[in-house]
Amino acid sequence: MATQSLSVATLIHVLEHAPSAAYLLRYDEDDFVLEAVNARARAASPALSKMLGRRVSMLYRDQPEIIGDALRCMREKATVVRETRVRRHDRIEANQQQRLTFVCVEPEHLVIHVEDVAHEQNTEAALAETQEHYRSLVASVPDAVLVRHADGSVLACNDVAAELFGRQSQADLMGQIEILAPGIRIETLEGDLVRHEDLPSLQVARTGKAVRRELFIQFRPDGTQRYVRLSSEPLRARDGSVAGSVSLYADETVRILAERAQRQSAERLELALDAARMGYWEWEPESDIGSWSPTLTKKFDLEGVGGGFAAFVARIHPDDRQVVQQVAREIVESREARTFEHEFRLVGNDGVTRWARSQGRTELKGGKLHLAGTLMDVTERHRLEEELRRAHRLESIGRLAGGLAHDFNNLLAAMLGSLELLQEVCPEAGREDLSTARHAAERARDLTAQLLAFARKQPIVLGPVDLSQLVQRVERLLDRLVGPTITLQIDAEPDLMVKADAPQLEQVLVNLAVNARDAMPQGGVLRVRATGDHRHLDGEREVVVLEVEDQGSGMDAETVHHVFDPFFTTKEAGTGLGLASSYGIVQQHGGDILVDSEPGRGARFRVLLPRIGKSPSAQIQPTQTSAGTGCVLVVDDEDSVRRTTARLLKSLGYEVVLAKDGAEALTIAQTHPLPIDILVCDLAMPEHNGPEVSRQVTRARPNIRTLFVSGYSKDSAEAVAAADFLQKPYTRAALSEKLKALASNRK
Repeated sequence: MATQSLSVATLIHVLEHAPSAAYLLRYDEDDFVLEAVNARARAASPALSKMLGRRVSMLYRDQPEIIGDALRCMREKATVVRETRVRRHDRIEANQQQRLTFVCVEPEHLVIHVEDVAHEQNTEAALAETQEHYRSLVASVPDAVLVRHADGSVLACNDVAAELFGRQSQADLMGQIEILAPGIRIETLEGDLVRHEDLPSLQVARTGKAVRRELFIQFRPDGTQRYVRLSSEPLRARDGSVAGSVSLYADETVRILAERAQRQSAERLELALDAARMGYWEWEPESDIGSWSPTLTKKFDLEGVGGGFAAFVARIHPDDRQVVQQVAREIVESREARTFEHEFRLVGNDGVTRWARSQGRTELKGGKLHLAGTLMDVTERHRLEEELRRAHRLESIGRLAGGLAHDFNNLLAAMLGSLELLQEVCPEAGREDLSTARHAAERARDLTAQLLAFARKQPIVLGPVDLSQLVQRVERLLDRLVGPTITLQIDAEPDLMVKADAPQLEQVLVNLAVNARDAMPQGGVLRVRATGDHRHLDGEREVVVLEVEDQGSGMDAETVHHVFDPFFTTKEAGTGLGLASSYGIVQQHGGDILVDSEPGRGARFRVLLPRIGKSPSAQIQPTQTSAGTGCVLVVDDEDSVRRTTARLLKSLGYEVVLAKDGAEALTIAQTHPLPIDILVCDLAMPEHNGPEVSRQVTRARPNIRTLFVSGYSKDSAEAVAAADFLQKPYTRAALSEKLKALASNRK
């Protein structure tokens, strides 16, 4: 019976997947033309592909019966079947036969199906050959192969499977249902134990449900473990029932351990890069494809930025963008293998600008330019460099300020000493002018003290100070200082002991109060608080906090950054030394000073000082000036200071001998006929400094005692004990007290 009419293309497609060899013929004038052969036919006779388009009468000229059957099929439109012996190169194979089935495909095509017909003995031989091929195939597979019967027993396996399951040979597995040797267990990746009855190869043989590429962990008695990838497919009988399973076990231990090691290495690299505040990047200019490590995305807050160069450039600070583009252009145009490095700023999603240092190299890969390198966050380094430059500037200014203060203190020593001596002999009509001059000189002395405090060269005398009592003692002065338009609020906790120089702390409080007053020209509230704090300075010392807060106009971030810089001021008539000197004093006391301020919200200054335990308060006795006895040798290179000191000493009742330098002082010590009890010596002098002069004079006069005086010297306060030192300019009372202490051998 003829088949339904089909298109040639559809017919060829159907025949291509037929299980037997098939030939497509087109009827043409009592002959046929070979139009197509399927894959099965081509596999049996590769030469058939070259015979397409040729007439069948030429191909089968020695088999006219085949031509006859084909013509009969076309005329009768009926299927014709013929069995014939196989012919190979004009030779007939006696033991091989073929069944040819002729099928008419209207209107003009014919299909010939060819199937081998084997005799019983040939079938057995072919089966044996197939089984041998099958065993060879299983044995040659590099992975473990296991074939089970529907009842679970092993039908076939290879040596790899025997070794995998802990067996000595294939024979130990054949016919077995339980395949694992004692001591071997199987777990899922989640750590669940896989029991024998749940083994996938057994389940597939019983249920027919395939398992594909599942990963398991095998633990062996020697402590080693393997990662095994399993795929198991059901075997089915002709009727479709499950006849067993065939399973393939791939040992992926090496690959998985290598991948794990690679991941761990990558994680360690990321950790190291993160600790170093850096990451890696790559870029191909021709395709404009780039990428960078997650570390960079996190460090520079570049989440969402594309990998192209333009997207990266858009995040570069505008001031650095042109330079980076120029450097990149030169690198790309050179097309040479080279290294490079450059620093620029990046602006992250959070709006923060960070400094980046890029290092990399270029290379040609397949004719394409490839750039790769690292990017490091060097923001902290730039900040530290800026702080170092600022510290150097401050140090230079401090040395200048200290030098000026020293020279100015020498002048003030002569001025204040002379004014104090004039106070006793000045007529009544001139005393007011004299008082004004003395007040101006004292103001100049205070300004010089601020310079020395900033330069951190002001000698300090440390002792127990109750900060709450100090604040209360200065309250009246502060009240007069801030004026009637400002309300002063004082809040001081009791027993806030610090080790400090009380006059200098008073100066800090006054400076902060004056700064707060100037910030509130229209009036307001000024709060002064002294409190304890459970926080620790430098992680070790408990602190006391002196806080000064105003309701003024506040400061922007730039002003706050420079507020402690010397000579920096926002006031028209300001000196820029008040806060700078306060900073220096606090630093000398081992503390810190902090400021919080925003425009329109006032400012709060906090002085943090190390706290000490309570100490019994000493009664401070008023200083009295009394007559002295003995001879004093005064050594000072400043003529005015030397003469003024001499007059002060004579007014106290001392005999005085003067020397302008160390050489003259030594000569006097060696030749003067009278005893010399005390040496008053300037610390900083040309050629020979104070300590050197003192040593030479002491060798000549072993019983002499020395009082050092100085306006400032880099080796002043550190070179002598506080009891043997007097800061210029000094009063007559202070000079008298020091000399009395030396005469009585009190330190």
